[in-house]
Amino acid sequence: MEWVRNAVVNHPEIAVFVALGFGFLIGKVTIRGLGLGAVTGTLLVGVVIGAVFGEDLRVDPLVKQIFFLLFLFSLGYKLGPQFVAGLKGSGLPQAAFAVALAAVGLGTAVATSLVLGYNPGIAAGLAGGGLTQSAIIGVAQDAISGLPIDGDTAAQWSDLVPVAYAVTYIFGTIGAALYISFVAPRLLGIKNLPAAAHDLEVQLGFHEDDPDVTSAYQHIHRRAYLLSDVFSAQTIEEFEAESVRRTGSHLYVARVRHGGELVEPELDYGLVAGDVIVVAGSYPALIDEHLERVAVEVVDPDILDFPLETLSIVVTSKQVVGMTVSDLRADPRSRRIFLTKVTRAGQSLPFTGATVLHAGDELRVQGPLALLEQGIRHVGYPERTDPKSDMVTVSFGIAAGALIGVPTIVLGSVPLSLTTSVGALLVGLVLGWRRSKSPTFGHVPPGAQWFFETVGLTLFVAVVGINAGPGFIAGLRDYGIQLFLAGVFVTLVPLIVMTLVGRFLYRKTHPVLILGMLTGALTTTAAVGTLRETAKSSVPLLGFTVPYAVGNIVLTIGGAVVVAVTTG
Repeated sequence: MEWVRNAVVNHPEIAVFVALGFGFLIGKVTIRGLGLGAVTGTLLVGVVIGAVFGEDLRVDPLVKQIFFLLFLFSLGYKLGPQFVAGLKGSGLPQAAFAVALAAVGLGTAVATSLVLGYNPGIAAGLAGGGLTQSAIIGVAQDAISGLPIDGDTAAQWSDLVPVAYAVTYIFGTIGAALYISFVAPRLLGIKNLPAAAHDLEVQLGFHEDDPDVTSAYQHIHRRAYLLSDVFSAQTIEEFEAESVRRTGSHLYVARVRHGGELVEPELDYGLVAGDVIVVAGSYPALIDEHLERVAVEVVDPDILDFPLETLSIVVTSKQVVGMTVSDLRADPRSRRIFLTKVTRAGQSLPFTGATVLHAGDELRVQGPLALLEQGIRHVGYPERTDPKSDMVTVSFGIAAGALIGVPTIVLGSVPLSLTTSVGALLVGLVLGWRRSKSPTFGHVPPGAQWFFETVGLTLFVAVVGINAGPGFIAGLRDYGIQLFLAGVFVTLVPLIVMTLVGRFLYRKTHPVLILGMLTGALTTTAAVGTLRETAKSSVPLLGFTVPYAVGNIVLTIGGAVVVAVTTG
């Protein structure tokens, strides 16, 4: 055992990766959709390791700062398009909702800390845990390091941030999820949440799909038909229009063989009896009696053997931003192209024909290879499968953000600065927004985005937990029960206040969507699963994305505000 202790003390990287491994293991454990998550699991394991090894085990603080800057930049980079979209147009009310919740929550944390006499470290940890915003830990520690106090006091306050966070985060996560799923619906006047969610689905024309199950029923089919002798000559445009008129569903002619030769299926091409055509469309359109009367389905592998492409397109075109899905489908350039998925701010978005498209939305589309390639530029920029990240943009972006955060101004006796962490967040925000407008730079594939954001934050909290471990027991003894109850107060007050605001001031917003807005504004992703399970629908998440983007930014920056206000 002595050998193991010496090895870990002399090589602290071992302790960091042990904390990371056990943290992710703990993060996989859920009960009815609720769990601590990898971040809190890693923090708690790090604290235990630090407490066991004591002051002998220290990890260079530079390590945590590097990974924290990587996390904050990637967070801003991902949320940039939605954050900007939330500041204008239809997203503005939801953005205002998120700002109001953050203001109430941070104000509650500050007021509670002043009444109870908490130092800035405890106050910031209370805000981070109670409002379930892990990023507050690093921003607050960064702000504390810039205060005009002696090094010992700064180190003590800094180590208390994760202590307070760990004590308050457990209720912050579980309490918020239970409140949003079971209490808030009652306060919003929802007597039966699944029924209300279903009614909204019907109203929006939304159909819920289980992402883990593939239906035997496929919405889009491609089949070959021989036009029989009873077929009356007509153009492809007339043929397709007749299908829409009879079934209400589009049926596209994808290929034509005339006299043994393949012909490009332009809208003005005249179809005649004896032609073999490939039609693509929904099942109701394919079994329409009119089609069965004028054509016979044939087995023709040759004409059905043509290249299809499935890829994601990031919306950047000014003409497409603000359009609905139905508008996009009606565009002649979208003919024979099918939309299968919409992703916004990293979240899969339930969509209908009335869904409004935002800059930065990722559209998953399928269609003939040549046709799809021609239509890409009219919508945006293709996200092709490429494992490489643009590390030039990432590296210089983080460096520029950190540099912007260095300057300090003094108000009264309190020095204020953006801090290097908030600077990295803001530059990530700007670059992420710019990429949504001109995505010719800064490619970061999903796997790398996940690594930068998730592993960046968990490695940061692993180091924080290990270094704070020796003082954790004393901090828990001094502040434990009172701090836990303070965390309950900080979690519930903004949720209750904003639930009432949603009911009485957001009368035009469906109450089911307000539940998604509460979840997003508090940035509590743990509540997403619980809300979806309770509502038996993903439709509440239509209100999640804009508040989530805005809430992440405002609450993260709020960590520095809490430190500044509670500094005596």
